[in-house]
Amino acid sequence: MRRNVPRLAAVCLFLCVAALTACTSATRSDEGASRQDVLTREQIMGVSGVSSLYEVVQRLRPRWLEARGGERSFGLSTEIVVYQNQSFLGGLGTLEQLSPDMAYQLRWLDGATASATLPGLGSRHVAGAIVISTSPPDNE
Repeated sequence: MRRNVPRLAAVCLFLCVAALTACTSATRSDEGASRQDVLTREQIMGVSGVSSLYEVVQRLRPRWLEARGGERSFGLSTEIVVYQNQSFLGGLGTLEQLSPDMAYQLRWLDGATASATLPGLGSRHVAGAIVISTSPPDNE
């Protein structure tokens, strides 16, 4: 049994290093463009043959256009709202009127987050929100 201790220690060390490497790789990929709740300026401008932000979202994040959850209590339907920075613009149709070059970033918020953080929603039943940032955040 004593002869196997160095071998066992080597295997444990290898597994620890492999686990740390996997965690580091996962963190890096989460920080990159693979985030499903954000579309970067590069991704937005990289879509060819589109004339509106609606078409950009339709191609790159079609699930953002689906009001999941259907109906809420009392038969009220849910909607997806569009904001520019902290200003309410309207429903999804608003995206059809906006050019891709005006957006620095698009961000998806689920209904609960949108209701808790966006101003002016009142009694709307929100399934989600698409927030258009027109300039980079102050920390960039």
